[in-house]
Amino acid sequence: MKTFRINRPQLYTVAILCAAIVIYTGGELWQTLIWPPFYSFDETLEVDYIYQLTQGHLPTFFGGAQFNPLHLVYPYNVQWRYQHPPLFYLLETPFFLLGDTLNHPIRGIWLMRAFVYMLGVALIITSFWVAKWAFGKSSKAVYVVPILVASNRCLPSVVFNYTLATLWVALLFGCTFKIIRTPLKSLSPSMKIFWIVVVTLAPLTRLSTLPIMLLCCGIVACLLIVRRSGCGVKEWTQLIVAPLALSIASSSWFYIRLHKLSGNFTGSEPGWSATHLARTTNLSFMKALFSLSFYKNSLAQYHNMSSINATRYGWLAVFLLTLMPLVFGLIAFYRITHATIRQKGVDNRKQAENILIFLLCILAFCGTIMQQLLFYKQGGSDNSVYFSLISIAFALTIAAGFCQFRRLWKVLVSAWLLIHLAFFCLEVRLKWPFSMDQPLPNSGAYAHGLVFIGLSFVCIGTALTILLIAKNKTPNNLLTENDGGLKSSKEHNETLHTNSMP
Repeated sequence: MKTFRINRPQLYTVAILCAAIVIYTGGELWQTLIWPPFYSFDETLEVDYIYQLTQGHLPTFFGGAQFNPLHLVYPYNVQWRYQHPPLFYLLETPFFLLGDTLNHPIRGIWLMRAFVYMLGVALIITSFWVAKWAFGKSSKAVYVVPILVASNRCLPSVVFNYTLATLWVALLFGCTFKIIRTPLKSLSPSMKIFWIVVVTLAPLTRLSTLPIMLLCCGIVACLLIVRRSGCGVKEWTQLIVAPLALSIASSSWFYIRLHKLSGNFTGSEPGWSATHLARTTNLSFMKALFSLSFYKNSLAQYHNMSSINATRYGWLAVFLLTLMPLVFGLIAFYRITHATIRQKGVDNRKQAENILIFLLCILAFCGTIMQQLLFYKQGGSDNSVYFSLISIAFALTIAAGFCQFRRLWKVLVSAWLLIHLAFFCLEVRLKWPFSMDQPLPNSGAYAHGLVFIGLSFVCIGTALTILLIAKNKTPNNLLTENDGGLKSSKEHNETLHTNSMP
């Protein structure tokens, strides 16, 4: 009888993921407390979307909100979440019904928020799998990616569909990387079915997921063209034609419906926004492109935009936590791609694999920026929550940037975590929920205790992560050849004896 044993690399992986989940839990607990149930009109409209599904129909913009068990005074009589695809709301429906939200709205909304939290935990675990296929399972960058994903302060803790869409983008990335790294003859039927399912449902998460899905399919198509041999009609049908055909069949009805209701496939109502929200809907593309506030707010991935960006520390947070690490990452991508092309002894297949993987990350960045600029110029918000969609691309790029420094990477990751913690503490100070101008001025000891638990979790998770990073003994290579990446013969000899260590 075989006994199940956990080896040291597996134990280390579990410890890293647990530390990441502790950081994420602390941040989510803090966020959900400073956003009490029905404190946000946006969240109320999300719950209303679920309620209208239980009534057998989808919401419409001018139909307004129909769910109001607390008899709240809504600021606008419209349903501006109606343009979102229904997958998230269908998944939330059982929790809405289980919590009897219509009669017990507070209990129901906490249950629905718990589901969003579980989606975030799934995202953290998925990010480790994505990083393994991107960098190679023995790369030190693999262990940094989940920490960066967990530290994203723009993943909402309330009933929003952003976390599901972010998880779906991570699944798209992971499937694409695995297809790239695996010989087509070795690709299992279950993996092909999983890829088809992920592509099919992607347009039903958020509209902004659709370009990422098309990009991933385009990268896979490039792979089939590059490999040529062994890529016949069967492979093209299973990996490109069938997934795209099913995605069109699954979601075209919804976007046609939006076009009928609003005159466009996005469902936006710029005229209403200009009249009621005083938004500029005719901004030129060049003004949007060179708007500093757009980048300051949009790139606030690892700190709270509304509180910190309003202070003199806003640009410092963006620079230290996002911009500078991204520059390191882009340099790392260039160096690895350049080395892959020039490396002797590396066959064309492996060169193509590395180039396609880094191309996917870079194009995802450029495409998302372009997409949000077009949204911003017609009156859309520059909220950083929209960039949380590509949280996995941020994490992969930053992890690659830090881990290109063979001797300093532990110091850089630890310093980044401490800076992240410092700005989180600043956020707490600026948005202390028990102040008279904040949402919980008269709360009792129970709420105070939960806030301090959240703060403690972030601090403990950060300390635990720094300790684990210090103990990391992964070989000093960003990618390894036998994991689908690149390494020199000298590094191969140096890492043979440590390749099984965490």
